[in-house]
Amino acid sequence: MEGRKRKASAAARWARCLCGLGWLGWVVLAGACRDSVGTAVYATIDFPPSLTMDQLRVSGMVAGSGIGPHFLPEKPERLLANGDTFRVLLPSAPDKSEAELTVEGLREGTRVAMGSTKVQVLEGMEVDVTVRLEPAAPDDGEFCPDCPSGCCVSGVCTTPTFNTCGTGGIACRTCDPRTADTCASEGYCACGRGAACDPRTTDRCAGGACRCGSNAPCGFGQECVSGRCACTTNSCAGCCVSGVCAPGNTRDRCGKGGGTCMKCSNACSATGTCS
Repeated sequence: MEGRKRKASAAARWARCLCGLGWLGWVVLAGACRDSVGTAVYATIDFPPSLTMDQLRVSGMVAGSGIGPHFLPEKPERLLANGDTFRVLLPSAPDKSEAELTVEGLREGTRVAMGSTKVQVLEGMEVDVTVRLEPAAPDDGEFCPDCPSGCCVSGVCTTPTFNTCGTGGIACRTCDPRTADTCASEGYCACGRGAACDPRTTDRCAGGACRCGSNAPCGFGQECVSGRCACTTNSCAGCCVSGVCAPGNTRDRCGKGGGTCMKCSNACSATGTCS
């Protein structure tokens, strides 16, 4: 389905990549936004209110080349909503070639919906499409039809509990007691009223709240290690100073890969190397 076509200045395209795509907008399927890239598909998802999804799996073809699969977002944080959007950059697609996108809606890693669309690519322009997602059987084969309020165990529709969590007839899953304390009515494992805890920045769900030890979840560039937040080589792309992750590109705090920040005598490069 082809929607309206837009041709924008490089500055406008850059702005949309940063802030115009809603909560999925930080993911750009073909790489980072660049001023020189204008050929793109801007997709909006639409689906029945009965569906609950927390992630998309996007794949496709254009001019004989594959697209993806890409997972949006990389880590689910909340349920998707109608009108959520994403952009597919196609800098090398020939003018007026046909792009076909397949979008699968996932809930806790299991497919619950699917839709596809075809659109003509226009060089230097961004083409809008809406992809309609409809209920679909899981790709793992475990599915119970006519089971809107329960999940599936060996072909039997089962009432959701902490150990059999899910709705819509998908395969039941057991929630992890380290990251969740309940199965939400929407069929996903939850900690209190929120999503399940991130095991990288927390080590427990206690009293309906995610925690690292007895404290709040760890911040950016940290991970929870033995009940304490730490800056490590696994969590920080820059450098570590006093347990905090720094960008690693300044003279006083230079470094990369989660190593200890260094103070440069002259300057620090953008890649975290003293000069």
